[in-house]
Amino acid sequence: MNTIDYENENIFFTGRTNRIDLEELEKYLMQKGAVLTDCIEKANIVIKGKYTPLTIEDELYELSKTCIDIIEIDTLEEEFSKNLDIDSILLAIKISKNQERLIKLLNNEFFSDEIFIKLLKLYDFKDEDIYDTDENRDVCTKIAERFCSLVETNHNIQYSPIGVYYTALEAQDSKLLEVIYNMPNYSISDKNAQDDQPISLKEVVALNPNSSKTMHLQIIKNNNINELRFLALNDSISPMIQKKLYEKNIKEVNISLIKAGNFDNELIEEFLKDETLRKELLKVVDLNDELFERIYKDLDDISIIYLSSNPSLNINMIESIFSKNIDNANINLLKNKNCSNDKIEDFFNKNDKVYNISIAHNESISKEQFEKLYALEDFDVNISLASNISSPKDILTSLSKLQDKYINETLCANTSTPINVLLQYQYDGGLKPIISNNDTFREFTRKMVGM
Repeated sequence: MNTIDYENENIFFTGRTNRIDLEELEKYLMQKGAVLTDCIEKANIVIKGKYTPLTIEDELYELSKTCIDIIEIDTLEEEFSKNLDIDSILLAIKISKNQERLIKLLNNEFFSDEIFIKLLKLYDFKDEDIYDTDENRDVCTKIAERFCSLVETNHNIQYSPIGVYYTALEAQDSKLLEVIYNMPNYSISDKNAQDDQPISLKEVVALNPNSSKTMHLQIIKNNNINELRFLALNDSISPMIQKKLYEKNIKEVNISLIKAGNFDNELIEEFLKDETLRKELLKVVDLNDELFERIYKDLDDISIIYLSSNPSLNINMIESIFSKNIDNANINLLKNKNCSNDKIEDFFNKNDKVYNISIAHNESISKEQFEKLYALEDFDVNISLASNISSPKDILTSLSKLQDKYINETLCANTSTPINVLLQYQYDGGLKPIISNNDTFREFTRKMVGM
């Protein structure tokens, strides 16, 4: 954007300013060598503001045909914003603590995100809830407007406290996350929260992979168990942060480290010594042949059952566990996509309902095996088929025709359920919330509205 030359130009204002006080704009123009006039006839340049009277609009139109220049207020305000000495302004606000002026600056959309965050850091929420006062509400609205992508599809979200929550979830700027962490805390309702879903703003920041190492150290220092737990689930934390979290010796935090795989192999022996941690580790640790042999040789039957649910088991590991012939372990292994076809057939031929339910969960079985399972006409097997993302479309469609409440709920959550089936359920009050969380249905609706 080119700066206009105001040297020795007569400037006339009409209407109102939009984002910046008229006094500040006039001061800026005079610094540029302009002369302010209160007579439009003497002006070389007219700054046309908001709410310019219609009579003047007509006069301006005629004058614009001659030698007078008409500049929209937005153009001047953008130019003014990009020529500000922001460091001086920040210093002035720090000294004066002029929150009114700060709020006006935060409303200036011409500032870059970097400048906005610097200004936001100076805002004082006065230890009140983020939506308890008009001022706090206005600032939070601007945060969501600027940084929350959901505003594009739901304009109302910027006016709700949850707008800041979603902003923190998707924020990519570590400095913005730092400011949000230091805001008065806000928590969403935990009524419908899923497992390992952060509830508070601070927990969201702890989980966000874009939060900085400095922020991680601050969270460790604050020593809030829930924040530590979500930091442990953050897949971008460094080995040093992982070690500091482990050294806290808090079971919930160590379980989160295990779930996220945020640990070195040297900690495996330590986790195996604790009964609770051992169960969690066996379910999720990323196995190779060497690690499997190291762990497997000393396990009791109960621990083997937990190990049998580990998705990283390969075919040889699966065969080793099958050789133990532990019933609950067999049930888990039949669900594993690496389970051999021969084992699937062997257990299917046993005509055991529990084994058939497990096989119906397996995403790697053949179409023929899916059809054999569906032909059993077993309700519980059908529930498993309805949840399996690899179930053939024709079977999922046939399941929908059974008109069973529980099967319908399961189909609505399955991303492989044909869209024409999902559309049948979208007006069912009990099923609508489930469909709304189905990624396939959400993608379909986005395409339908041209997004």
